[in-house]
Amino acid sequence: MSAIGGGDTPATNDADARAPSASEHEDSRRARWCELEARHRAWHERHHARHHSFDGGRSLRWTLTWVLIKTVLLAWFVWLACQVWQLSREHSGLLDNSLREIAEQVLASMPEGLERLPSRDPKRAIVPVRADQKMSFQVWAQGRNVVYSASAPLQPLNPAFKDGFARRMIDGERWQVYTLSDARRGLIVQVGRTKRMAIQELQGWIIGSLFAAALILVLFGLATWKVIGMALRPITALRDTLKGRPPLDLTPLPTQALPAEFRPLVDAFNDQLERVDAAVQHERRFISDAAHELRTPLAVLSTHAELALRATTLEEKNAALLRLNAGVQRSARLSEQLLDLARLDAGAETVRLAPLDLSDLIVLVIRDFETLARERRQRISLRAGPARLLGDVDQLGILLRNLIDNAVRHAGADGQVAVSCTAEADGTVVLRVADNGIGVAPEDCERIFDRFYRAPGSPEGGSGIGLSLVARIAQTHGAKIECGLGLERGAEDPRGPGRGFEVCVRFPAAPLVA
Repeated sequence: MSAIGGGDTPATNDADARAPSASEHEDSRRARWCELEARHRAWHERHHARHHSFDGGRSLRWTLTWVLIKTVLLAWFVWLACQVWQLSREHSGLLDNSLREIAEQVLASMPEGLERLPSRDPKRAIVPVRADQKMSFQVWAQGRNVVYSASAPLQPLNPAFKDGFARRMIDGERWQVYTLSDARRGLIVQVGRTKRMAIQELQGWIIGSLFAAALILVLFGLATWKVIGMALRPITALRDTLKGRPPLDLTPLPTQALPAEFRPLVDAFNDQLERVDAAVQHERRFISDAAHELRTPLAVLSTHAELALRATTLEEKNAALLRLNAGVQRSARLSEQLLDLARLDAGAETVRLAPLDLSDLIVLVIRDFETLARERRQRISLRAGPARLLGDVDQLGILLRNLIDNAVRHAGADGQVAVSCTAEADGTVVLRVADNGIGVAPEDCERIFDRFYRAPGSPEGGSGIGLSLVARIAQTHGAKIECGLGLERGAEDPRGPGRGFEVCVRFPAAPLVA
């Protein structure tokens, strides 16, 4: 029987030797197919990876040069094909037209009296010369070959002597012949070339064209490479400028000398640099301000801790610990406000506008201040109705906490805080937070919303950050802030009669809110 590996093996009676079953053949064929498919997949992945890595690493200069060379080369090949077709076209091609033109020139150059010339000697040997490698001609007068080229055959190129083109087999070679006659003088001119002559002439023309094209392509490639390099020189200079810059130098890149195609890219990069520079400046200001604002509370905390450690009696220690606890609470509040400010400045907290009822949010925030108000014997009143708007619940919570916290701190002991939230007829939502504290001077109403500004007479523990957060969040929501007189103080108030301070925030109407 025949083995798989080839060759013949003799039959055997061994019980272990048996022909493979159909299932084993199927399993073997399936295993070979899986192996071939795995090899093909691995080759495809390697080729795909190599292709992408090559494209990604190719320079713009090389790509442009290579594309232009390929374009010129393709155009030249198309032109060459058209020329070859024109040359080889029968009767109307350039090669056949050259036979007609040569015949006309030979006939026009023949003088009078050719009939008196002797006929061609058939015994004279035909001596090929270099000039006859492209064509041969014969001039017949009164049936005799009187003028001829050195390599012209003895017999007529066209025995029919009929004007026009003709094909002939002479001495085993195929000839293309053109005949032109002059009946007045009795002259007949026959010009012809063999197929071998035509092929040699065509080959010579193609070789010359290829050599010229190769030289032109080399010069064109060098010139293109040089010109593109000169055009990309500003990009190289820009790269060197970037490499030599300090890490935090974010000044815009110059674009005057750049090609027009690269200016939009560099302009977009400069815009990004400006945004990064603004973010870095915000971060620097925040770090500087935070360091300045935290320095005093931390020093106070350290002082209270030292007093608690040095206390000799339990009462002194408890008093120092109470002051330390208050300082910790103020520091925690300051840290929270600084973090809120950093998120707003850096844009880390994306505004997520959603329909909400501002009055529900006010109720939740006021509940957080009930304990503090009870300790200070303050009264917080709320007058709120349905007030639907589009807003970010987290940012609006920060805004409410800072407004109420500012009112609670300025109202003082036994003070009053009034919070109201109403929706006007045009859909505008108006939030008012008022207190009966000492108020704010009119000249300070604009400045109290600046970062870290504290108006004269402000109670201790303020950081000057809360109202700046309110201004930022109001701006994010398109709201307007107004300052005015707050709740009235009675004559029995230790601070004397007068009015406190009120902050009014007007949120724009949101007609799409259901």
